[in-house]
Amino acid sequence: MKILLIDVGNTNIVIGLFEDSKKLFQDRADTRRKWDQMSFMNELKTIFHDNHITNSDIDGAIISSVVPDINPILVSAIRRLTGKVPMIANKKDIDIPVKNYDMSLLGMDRLVDMLAAVHKYGYPVMVYDLGTCTTMSTVDKDGYFIGGMISAGIQLSLDAEAEKTAQLPELKADAPEKLLGDDTVSCMINGEVIGTAAMIDGIHDRVAEELHLHNDELPLVLTGGHSKLILPWLKNKVHFEEDLLLNGLEILYLKSHNKA
Repeated sequence: MKILLIDVGNTNIVIGLFEDSKKLFQDRADTRRKWDQMSFMNELKTIFHDNHITNSDIDGAIISSVVPDINPILVSAIRRLTGKVPMIANKKDIDIPVKNYDMSLLGMDRLVDMLAAVHKYGYPVMVYDLGTCTTMSTVDKDGYFIGGMISAGIQLSLDAEAEKTAQLPELKADAPEKLLGDDTVSCMINGEVIGTAAMIDGIHDRVAEELHLHNDELPLVLTGGHSKLILPWLKNKVHFEEDLLLNGLEILYLKSHNKA
């Protein structure tokens, strides 16, 4: 079964087609609050064409979104193009129990990430997703989501530095060449990229300690667009999962499809 998987983030819409956990293609579009049905349908047509996919290749579709306002547009465009009505990922369909956390404030992306991580690594597990924001989510040894953290993402932090200061330049996130910067640009890049790596190592150690676990008993899973930048600077063992959220969407779709 070929499933169209769509992850709507604050900056990008990631679009993938998976079959039996194998990625057939992945592409992306900008997250525009003013998408209309025709423009998104044309965007999908272009993506399908570029990746040698026909409308009849699509057996089903599912959307995870942190920008719910554009969901109806995407559903309508996908249905009109492929004839398939996409499933909208629902928190109630993800069987990860929650301790002391307001589910109404828990992002769909974090839940889907955790679903995929638990499916592959079991629990306990910690997931870091480096997107517009850097989010951390932890599932304890009993399988409960017990909380996490949200901080500004690498690019968001660089943008804020340029916007809120008089002399710091606008920069795109990039890979540091060495630990210590020797000019303004490298100092800013290193501060955000290597600083994020140090934060992840440190938080992972502290959470493991709080849960009375050895460091290696709490698998650390890394995903998101800026993950590759920080991988060389992490000291702790990490499992890099580039397609974690799409994997979770495939699991969620198949579970719902089989139940139906």
